[in-house]
Amino acid sequence: MLTADVTVERRDLTVQVDLTVPAGTVVALYGPSGAGKSTLLAAIAGLVPLHAGSVRLGDRLLATGSATRRHAGGGLPLRDRGVGLLAQRPGLFPHLDAAANIGYALPGGGRDPRVGRLAEALDLTDLLAARPGRLSGGQCQRVALARVLAAEPRVLLLDEPFTGLDPELRARVGTLLAEEVARRHVPTLLVTHDLADAQRGADRIAVLDKGRCLQVDDPVRVVAAPATVRVAALVGYRALVPAQLAQGAPISGAQGSPPPGSGPLVPPGAAILGVHPDRLVMDAGRASQASVTVWLQATVTAVRAAGAGIQADMELQDGSIVPLAVAPGVPVPAPGERLPVGVADAPWFDAAGDLVGDRSKAGARLRGRG
Repeated sequence: MLTADVTVERRDLTVQVDLTVPAGTVVALYGPSGAGKSTLLAAIAGLVPLHAGSVRLGDRLLATGSATRRHAGGGLPLRDRGVGLLAQRPGLFPHLDAAANIGYALPGGGRDPRVGRLAEALDLTDLLAARPGRLSGGQCQRVALARVLAAEPRVLLLDEPFTGLDPELRARVGTLLAEEVARRHVPTLLVTHDLADAQRGADRIAVLDKGRCLQVDDPVRVVAAPATVRVAALVGYRALVPAQLAQGAPISGAQGSPPPGSGPLVPPGAAILGVHPDRLVMDAGRASQASVTVWLQATVTAVRAAGAGIQADMELQDGSIVPLAVAPGVPVPAPGERLPVGVADAPWFDAAGDLVGDRSKAGARLRGRG
């Protein structure tokens, strides 16, 4: 198990995170650029010093911070930590071919059997004789990932491992990582700014923003029950509607949509309704199956093709615009048309921006400091 309770002082930001990663699990660090995700990985790896806190791998102390801010703490050097770090910049040796780069830390070098196995899994077999200068950015990233995995570290720290990969390769790399983590039973941290990658490749997601961890939860609940309005915004909620604008009533078992304005149904203490594009419906048949929380009045501002379907942009009463996927068989609305839309399984937040409901089910919060 990896335990990181760290404080790192940057010129622009103080990163304070308390995080535990059990062996054999993947925790995705998700958040906007500048949130502190890569800084946390660098602190665990030993590339930046801690100003407070510690990093432990099981009972082994990897790093410790100073009690004062004038002197950064110390710890084991990177080579002694048993940490496999994939940085955003691959850092390949330019004078070595791909095989030699992958096998750099192996007894057999580029001829080690592990090199061929990993190359095949990462679609690198035909590139093993090529030097980094002849490889694309995505190919270099895969070579660097193979090098990290070949060393069989006790901890995996992966910073944007899916960069430059097409969807097919993303799926292959994700499958390989899952297999390696399970086989070796190592704790793994995966940095990404893509929520789909985090949901696909992680057992839990830690949402970081401005150096703090706002929520840790499983990939479904981090979207279903964001702990705060800020988390909601980070995981794709496009509108935060004041409670007084939320209309309607539950329609479980109803055959048609209730008339907007039939009376708001707002949980005690709720002030804000979260609206996610994936949970908007406008046909009563689907709504009766979708646990619609409330109905809102909306105006269609645009209609466009979206893949094989149709998407309508809906302007809600508060002025926010949320895209809605028009279900097959449902009449396509026209721009300017005004109609009710249902919001399914919507979370509510209080005036302070915290989730209203059972906090124990909404996600485990890391201990905040400051």
